[in-house]
Amino acid sequence: MKKIKAVIFDWAGTIIDFGCMAPVQVFVEVFNEWGVAITPEEARTPMGLAKKDHLIALCNMERIQQEWIATHGQKPTKEEIQKMYDLLAPKMTDLVSAFASPIPGVIDQLAKLKAMKIKLGSTTGYVTEMMEKIIPLAQAEGLKLDSIVNSSDCKQGRPSPFMIFRNMENLGIYSVDEVIKVGDTVADIQEGLNAGVWTIGITTTGNEVGLNLEDWLSLTSQEKENLRTKAADKLSEAGAHFIIHDMRELPELIDEINFILESEQDLA
Repeated sequence: MKKIKAVIFDWAGTIIDFGCMAPVQVFVEVFNEWGVAITPEEARTPMGLAKKDHLIALCNMERIQQEWIATHGQKPTKEEIQKMYDLLAPKMTDLVSAFASPIPGVIDQLAKLKAMKIKLGSTTGYVTEMMEKIIPLAQAEGLKLDSIVNSSDCKQGRPSPFMIFRNMENLGIYSVDEVIKVGDTVADIQEGLNAGVWTIGITTTGNEVGLNLEDWLSLTSQEKENLRTKAADKLSEAGAHFIIHDMRELPELIDEINFILESEQDLA
């Protein structure tokens, strides 16, 4: 009988870094150093892509491109984008250590999944150098996964499915029906859909809400609901099969998916 055998998580905004704060700060800083101001909201728009692809996507955004032309006299060249990335990568590598702590409640939910005999994998837009900083810190706080694949490990990052497929290979699972991808960005959902796995978008802790824990807790219940709804709508429009607001909802949702799989097999 088919059932969910693996869950593949995104990192920032999903299992660490409440609000997906680290990348935003660095992208804004790097563009400022080139005399071009971008907003945090703009910096978040391509979130989930490999960091160089993220940078290219920002350079191709119309408003940012027009400001770049006004400052530099032409569109960003390949050479300039490479110089920006060469500036961005070490800055982000230095910063991510401060955002490596697991999101509150995540460790308990991962333990529940392990008790359900579910293997735990992950994908990320971070590269190897960044993950080498993050992984030991997260593990020291109890975040231990069975497979970790970053955007340096494959020829293409999100939205391609290859990081998910590499996880499946690492975990010894070959049926996409038995795999779930959980993430907080449109790119996460696209990655999961392109792999043919179940996709679950998460709202509260993620990029589409975009608040750190302190700011989130300061909101009224109605303000929280409004932000969750907006994030849920965007992830649903991207094609997510399901939406959760909190990781605590995941084990029960997996039971629901297992019921769907069982029902489909009974009808076959």
